[in-house]
Amino acid sequence: MDPCREARLRFNPSKASRAQELLSKLVKVEDDYGVIERVGGLDVSYFKDGSLGLGVLVVLKYPELSAVKCFYAVKRACIPYIPGLLAFREMEILTPLLSKALADERVDLLVVDGHGIAHPRKAGIASHIGLAFNKPSIGVAKRILAGKEEPVGARRLIIYKGEIVGGVLEAGDWKIYVSPGHRISVETALKLVATMIKKNEKMPEPTRLADSISRKLRDTVKTEKIGECKIL
Repeated sequence: MDPCREARLRFNPSKASRAQELLSKLVKVEDDYGVIERVGGLDVSYFKDGSLGLGVLVVLKYPELSAVKCFYAVKRACIPYIPGLLAFREMEILTPLLSKALADERVDLLVVDGHGIAHPRKAGIASHIGLAFNKPSIGVAKRILAGKEEPVGARRLIIYKGEIVGGVLEAGDWKIYVSPGHRISVETALKLVATMIKKNEKMPEPTRLADSISRKLRDTVKTEKIGECKIL
């Protein structure tokens, strides 16, 4: 029996796109947070056959960027990958992970591997998570998804339908695309992420570390479960 049959039958891409349009109207692209002392980095990786996804949340002290706690969840990934609708696939994995982790650990800001409002419907995975858990959130991605890079003064910003939806941070020939998820302005998102990139690294430490841990965990965890992980 296919354990994903019902989930696949329920999932409707057209309705999912409409849901994102509605969610985008709830996103706050303005600074609405207190003191940031703990930052959570989120990343999802997949097993070779694609049937299971492994989500990791690493909690770091800020601004020191020293890791203090790590949680992971392995869940079946039932929703297919569809560009622009990745959030629905990854929320299946990240929702139970965050429900446990945020009950146990203080997190003031979430930095997510993916996009925030720099998205075709201005509601990427970072916005989904920020809204679902009412947390300030930022999306950090390796590729642009919506809009174009344009020079504005000394910076490069992401412009989509005439609106600034994010910005570009560069390290040599490497670029990352930063956009607010929820309760953060574009300006603040860029400033905060810039402070999280360690010397000689290309990605902000929260998502870099979460990605590294998730790849190593795939070698040892083979079944669906939620737990705490060792910090590298």
